[in-house]
Amino acid sequence: MKKSLFLCALLASTAASAQPSSNASSSGAAAADPNAVVCRNQRETGSMLNRTRVCKTRAEWDAERRENRQAIDRTQTNRPLRGE
Repeated sequence: MKKSLFLCALLASTAASAQPSSNASSSGAAAADPNAVVCRNQRETGSMLNRTRVCKTRAEWDAERRENRQAIDRTQTNRPLRGE
């Protein structure tokens, strides 16, 4: 019971943080600036509490996201079929 409540709370908090804020959408010119620095807290692998603050420009975040997506696509298309 506690686990399901925890999971529900976790999903609700991630869903709330994933929604864009009204301030970001109202300032279209500032949000689209590729040179604006954006800082994010990233979890460290193997720890629930340790987080590292990473600051990059919007262009760098977009490039990293694109590279990660391409790596995932390459891995998924090149995996061997069952029985090989």
